[in-house]
Amino acid sequence: MFTQLSLIFLITLILSILCQKFHQPLVIAYIIAGILISNFFIANIELKDFITTMAEIGVAFMLFIVGIELKLKTFREIGKLSLIIGTLQEIATILAGILFALLIGFNLIESIYLGIALSFSSTILMVKLISDKGDLEKFYGKLAVGFLLVQDLITILIFLMLPFFSFNGVSQSPLMFLLSLSLILLIPLISYKFLPKFENFLASSQELLFIFAISFALIISSIFKQLGVGLEIGALIAGISLSSLKISSEITSKLRPVRDFFFILFFVYLGFYVFLSHLDEILVKGLLLSLFVILANPLIMFLLVNKLKITTKSAFLLSLTSGQISEFSFILIGLGIKLGHIPGDLYPITALVGLITFLGSTYIFSKGEELYEKLNKYLPRKEFLEIIQISQKPYEVILFGCDRIGYSFLKILEKMNKNFLVVDYNLEKVEKLEKGGFNVLYGDASELEFLNNINFSEVKIVISTIPELQTNLMILQEYRKSNPEGIFISTAYSIEDALTLYENGSDYVITPHFLGGEHASHIVEEFMFNKEAYERMKNEEIVKLQERIRLGHKLPQK
Repeated sequence: MFTQLSLIFLITLILSILCQKFHQPLVIAYIIAGILISNFFIANIELKDFITTMAEIGVAFMLFIVGIELKLKTFREIGKLSLIIGTLQEIATILAGILFALLIGFNLIESIYLGIALSFSSTILMVKLISDKGDLEKFYGKLAVGFLLVQDLITILIFLMLPFFSFNGVSQSPLMFLLSLSLILLIPLISYKFLPKFENFLASSQELLFIFAISFALIISSIFKQLGVGLEIGALIAGISLSSLKISSEITSKLRPVRDFFFILFFVYLGFYVFLSHLDEILVKGLLLSLFVILANPLIMFLLVNKLKITTKSAFLLSLTSGQISEFSFILIGLGIKLGHIPGDLYPITALVGLITFLGSTYIFSKGEELYEKLNKYLPRKEFLEIIQISQKPYEVILFGCDRIGYSFLKILEKMNKNFLVVDYNLEKVEKLEKGGFNVLYGDASELEFLNNINFSEVKIVISTIPELQTNLMILQEYRKSNPEGIFISTAYSIEDALTLYENGSDYVITPHFLGGEHASHIVEEFMFNKEAYERMKNEEIVKLQERIRLGHKLPQK
């Protein structure tokens, strides 16, 4: 068995290297490894039982860590817009998924499970893809992370409720139901009350903290397994119970390698269920469900989001993040099989859908910008009346971004009683500024469609506190079209970006790690519309930046 387990990891390693080389998620390698091993290498029942047990433990650890990371501040971090998008998307996609599954031949209970499973999107995969593109700070990137977080919270609620539903005549006894429900409420409450008293003692030894976390997760999971609710729910409750501890982050970091080991075995285990000799039995339904996820999920998302207060491009790119299923989809189907709600043959179909959608959505998302340009003229649009009404008014100054640096400029401009407009893509910040009586516009400056609606012709100075180079170049280009002699002040987090902005006509570049926002705002207060003064400072700054490059200095990245 040890030799066979070594073979499993060798095959998984080879496939993982290939996936990494071709920029594919490693989860694909794990599932393919399971398919190859199950069909061509190993037929040992004992080993398969062992992998099954390891996969169950992997799911438990994954949900345990999800529970730990589910802190109260998580709810505060979710923006109103993300909450709306996440909730509407889940409702619409679940209903559409159920109808589609019924249409292609699944019964009602199977369709409900599939509808829910197909509505989940992979947070791990999408955050990585958005990060790789450098778009986490963009408007659609922040919205995507927010909506995925909302989706994860909805997923957890579904997991907690699922064992208490009766399908196919399988249900808990009333006594067990009440006991399980009581424990779901009592264990986190008792932990919140008593565990902080032992926190310093547990933190005094790294080994003690490690063994405590594992023991706590396994014991609580075992209790819920014995009650018939499932170890998955127990692991989630165990994690939630530890989430309020100060040492929760340390527990998470210590258990991640353990979770990753079992996580690999979980996806290998999924591949075990895809028998190539029976592929014809699941291929058609697997392909149809995959097409639904890759095409219909983004379409539903786009139609929903396009009704909200964001641009068509943001709506399009955001919709592409929903074109695959999630790790939670597999856990949901597995939980349904264990509870006796659905048959085991849904597992290989789900594995096939996962494999196809992970591959398909990764490719489609990587081509998102190109797809938008090709489909732009066919996409349904809405009139941005609020943008046109606000942005077409004449302003002396436009401030893009109202973060810490932007706030310094805001105070100076207000103090000098200038006629200015603030542009920001944080909806809550925009609403707060509106209540404060400021002229404010909600939108993403990285979108040409949005910038085209702004009247730059009478603007004497544009200040951008946005650090992205391409966004600054785009604003600069649009500004110069209407006002070649206007003053443009931008922000850069690297020396190279600062020099590029100067080369393209920026009058002054704020480098926050060398020059604080407060000091930069006072420079504007002193020089305001004096272009010659900025020109002198610009030449001095270019010399300083070139000297820093010569000495090998680099700005710290944000």
